[in-house]
Amino acid sequence: MLQYWRVFVLVIALMAVGFYQLYGVFSNAGYAPAQPIPFSHVLHSGVMNMECLYCHGSAEKGAHAGIPSMDVCMGCHSIVRTDSPDIQRLTEYYNNGEAVPWVRIHALPDHSYFSHQWHVAAGIACQTCHGPVQEMATVRQWSKLEMGECMACHRQDTYVANIDRVPSFNERPVTDEEIAEVTSGAYEISDVDADFASLSQHINGNGRQYSEAEAQVIVRRLEEYRSDIYLHGRHVQLRGKNASIECSICHY
Repeated sequence: MLQYWRVFVLVIALMAVGFYQLYGVFSNAGYAPAQPIPFSHVLHSGVMNMECLYCHGSAEKGAHAGIPSMDVCMGCHSIVRTDSPDIQRLTEYYNNGEAVPWVRIHALPDHSYFSHQWHVAAGIACQTCHGPVQEMATVRQWSKLEMGECMACHRQDTYVANIDRVPSFNERPVTDEEIAEVTSGAYEISDVDADFASLSQHINGNGRQYSEAEAQVIVRRLEEYRSDIYLHGRHVQLRGKNASIECSICHY
């Protein structure tokens, strides 16, 4: 009888290890492929303290962080460490008009949408999702990049800061004085740049419709607090406030 129990325990242990390994494969956490050129984030991000956006400038402009162009790399390495074999290979790619065939590390399912721009605008540090990249000799996937992690982050309150200093610009009543000011010609809607004015169409005062004059007042309020709000998907987000957990934010 004892022999059967040993076999049973052994089978359970093997199944547990198998499920753990299988789960790890699906999550892709820890994936650290060898790259064609051993770029050192420890040196660039750590020792030299270079900003992530210097190389990954697309992160504040769109959904993808992007891979730095060869011009960005050669902006430094046309004169820095030119005697290094790795830099010489980089220069060879550049002179041949070729991009370095970097191996992609992070990828999300096609049914989900993630925008780096929204999160950079919210002031979220790159390390929140990517881990301490400045300490990684070889970059690896730090997070599992699963929905549970996203939801946990969106639900936490660690990003709520200075919320009291920003009035509810679209909830407090529009006053006659404000309407008179925007309709008198002293303040015109054209004073607000087009991109920022477009945020007004996303403001919904608890289901009510604003008149043209009232809308101008709301846009003016938006301009006053433009450093504290930004467009997050199809919603206006208050900087420092927890992100929405509505399904439509990430699943279009």
